[in-house]
Amino acid sequence: MELTNTHLRYLLAIYDLAQSGGVVSSAQIAAALGVSKPSVARMLSILAERELVEKASYGKVALTEQGTAAARQYGERLRQLADRLPALGLDLSREEIDAAAGALAAALPERCFGAG
Repeated sequence: MELTNTHLRYLLAIYDLAQSGGVVSSAQIAAALGVSKPSVARMLSILAERELVEKASYGKVALTEQGTAAARQYGERLRQLADRLPALGLDLSREEIDAAAGALAAALPERCFGAG
């Protein structure tokens, strides 16, 4: 299943938010990503169709086992890339490194992410 950078950003945001409580709300996701609640609702529907999230009662959301695995894998890819990008000698801020790592993590093929 192919996931876009946007799908992966949402999964990672939900994963990070869930570390403290297990389930998160749409409002928490919207705040974490700086997007509107309707945008979150649309994306959650897509992620639910792909069986990556489950919508619980009262608007709460939890990652499925598959969603958790995808978020962890994406997070590791981001760390690998963010650690390697400064070696290129580009004049990038931390935020720019993170953004570039996110774009690359979603675009690069699996074979680029062997045992780090």
